[in-house]
Amino acid sequence: YFDNPSTRVQRSFVFSGPMFVVLTVMMVTLVVVIVLGNALVILAFKVDKSLRRQCNYYFLNLAISDFLVGAFCIPVYIPYILTGRWTLGRGLCKLWLVTDYLLCSASVFSIVLISYDRFLSVTRAVSYRARQSMTHQAIIKMIAVWVLAFVLYGPAIIFWELVVGRSRVPKDECFAEFYYSWYFLLSASMLEFFSPFISVAFFNLSIYLNIRRRRLRHRD
Repeated sequence: YFDNPSTRVQRSFVFSGPMFVVLTVMMVTLVVVIVLGNALVILAFKVDKSLRRQCNYYFLNLAISDFLVGAFCIPVYIPYILTGRWTLGRGLCKLWLVTDYLLCSASVFSIVLISYDRFLSVTRAVSYRARQSMTHQAIIKMIAVWVLAFVLYGPAIIFWELVVGRSRVPKDECFAEFYYSWYFLLSASMLEFFSPFISVAFFNLSIYLNIRRRRLRHRD
């Protein structure tokens, strides 16, 4: 994504002329592709009832978060990255930051959930198939993903300024107040990036080893 609000938009990177036009076209194209692609996934899930199995709910969750990134986060970010100035006010800045961090975190956690689901389908195939019609479990996990994604950054974005007692963000810029707090960034990064990466790697490696063991047994 182009939606990484933890990275400040520096004025030295303000674009003009042909580069401005090229970047605008590229980012608008990206928005269209993201919105249409994920809208088709959501529409297919709604129209085709055969897709409403527990495993597919996690893909729906990922499609929803990615759709909202393309429909809201990136469009709001485009003029900011191109001009280097935030002109939409502090209220919308807070809303954009909360939404952006929420959606990106939800996407990451949804990928972990999908990997975990694939892990169960291979390592516990019998019980996994028996639970496919129990969609309420999938919905609970989806809700947990969104709650965890919000708790990770939402309160910090909303209340950091109140706790510290002042804002360090210039009026014509928009980035999270914890941008200067390395310990918070490190802790959040561990939860949002490193832990999911390790989890996905573990699940996929386990799937590979499990399938490999089965093939060796069949050969014997």
